[in-house]
Amino acid sequence: MSLPAAETYIVSGNLLVAAPSVTNATVVQDVVNSNLLCQLAADKKLTSRFIDPAVWLDMYRNSLGKVFWQITNSNTISYPVPPLIRSLTLMKILQATFFKTLDTNLVDCIEEGIGLWLELPESSAPALLYNSKTHVEFEMDEKVPPVPSTISVINLQLSVVHSGSRLSVCSIYFKTLESVEADLFNQKFAVKDILGNVSVSSFKAELIESNYSAIRQQIIDKLGETNIRENIMLVPATLAPAGIELDTGTRQFLDSVDI
Repeated sequence: MSLPAAETYIVSGNLLVAAPSVTNATVVQDVVNSNLLCQLAADKKLTSRFIDPAVWLDMYRNSLGKVFWQITNSNTISYPVPPLIRSLTLMKILQATFFKTLDTNLVDCIEEGIGLWLELPESSAPALLYNSKTHVEFEMDEKVPPVPSTISVINLQLSVVHSGSRLSVCSIYFKTLESVEADLFNQKFAVKDILGNVSVSSFKAELIESNYSAIRQQIIDKLGETNIRENIMLVPATLAPAGIELDTGTRQFLDSVDI
């Protein structure tokens, strides 16, 4: 039985949309819980997801593979800025890259989810959570006027779960001299203020539910009620809601993971 309509979640720093083609609510819970566990594990290991977003993303993706996500089509590119273009938006980057890999109905679901998020008050819990895990400002080592004294690091994650338990993920990360505004997806970032490349990383994954069921409760227990309550939110501002022998790598990961 499929979901009656698309649902949008903030899972720490991941804006995750569950399309109607998802088979049931249990799958959605498994997706958000496992994604949160792996995000928190990467945060703990690396201290911050903003110091080196590429390394953080590798650790997050590899951790998913250890909890029965089958990862495919992993790819990272430097977004080619078109000639004479003076500014970029995250939405235009998504349209030129990630959205082209998805069916139209999934793009519609994602755009609807982004729209719901943008309608939230800035002070709402989901908005505060996603913003805090998507961008940060750092003090620059050398302050030379008129160069700004801070830089912004953006590490945006966007996902859609669909077709049962399949997941498509996109991350966009870069540094800029500009401060990040409320309308994150449509803010025009001046090309001249972007430091280095704009990286776009994507991958596809499928949750092996028959195996995941053996570790479902262990992941819930590892996360704990507080992590689930504070890091998984249904937009708008609502809480989201055996017999398999585990391989050694999975057991060791779940026993040792620190979040």
